[in-house]
Amino acid sequence: MTGETMVRLGLVGSMMAALLSGCAMVKEHVKQPEVDLRDVQVVAMSLADVQLAFDLDVRNPNPVGISMQDLSYRLELANKTFSNGTLGERLRIGANQQSRITLPLTLRYSDVLDSLTDLGGKDELDYRISGEAKFGLFAIPYSQSGSIPVPRLPDVSVQSLRVNGLSLSGAQLAVGLKVNNTNRFPIRFNGLDYQIKLGDASVLNGESTQPFAVEPNRTETLPLSLNLDYGQIAGLTQVLKQGGSLPVAFTGNLKIPGATSEVTLPYQWSGDVPFRR
Repeated sequence: MTGETMVRLGLVGSMMAALLSGCAMVKEHVKQPEVDLRDVQVVAMSLADVQLAFDLDVRNPNPVGISMQDLSYRLELANKTFSNGTLGERLRIGANQQSRITLPLTLRYSDVLDSLTDLGGKDELDYRISGEAKFGLFAIPYSQSGSIPVPRLPDVSVQSLRVNGLSLSGAQLAVGLKVNNTNRFPIRFNGLDYQIKLGDASVLNGESTQPFAVEPNRTETLPLSLNLDYGQIAGLTQVLKQGGSLPVAFTGNLKIPGATSEVTLPYQWSGDVPFRR
């Protein structure tokens, strides 16, 4: 029998004896495990949410294996409790070994902020994560604070108006909606709804269910088609025939797919737009 085996048997014997004598003696013979939050990774990010992975290193300084029965957590973002619970995953750590456990969490910005438009004034969100890792008689606390990046909202504007056709009943217009993405990740949309007012014309409502995406640091133009009767655009007939420019007011909601559900991002824009035949 080796000397190392004799040491382990001796420790196990001491632990058994301590168990018979009381919990206080167990803690005298067993070293407390160590839990450190080592890294926070941004796994995926969108305008709707961010998927995070919190990596914790668990070290067992004892010459015999131990088991972690439970890991509790509490995540606070912008000084608000966002999520809490238990991972419910048992972890076996060998003698004098270290293991890593990953805690995955998805943050929906709408659960933390009053509106997605609040993202426009922030570059980061402060977080604090804390909890306990339970090893039988030991409950080891951990905590860490830091910040996570937030996405930049896209710039949305009306780039162009064009008359596709005139008839006795009205006009067919093509609207070019420009979407600029300054993020390092692509942004995706399930479509949008909108209200548009051309000059003094009546407000027109519409919807597009066409999915579209804008790659990182790129600008894309989404084409929209409008059909207007002359009752709606009585004051614009001359501009429609000759071209020029029009004051345009454009508002609506972009529909954004998220990891768990769809969210909406309101937008608005107004300005003069070149008008072409």
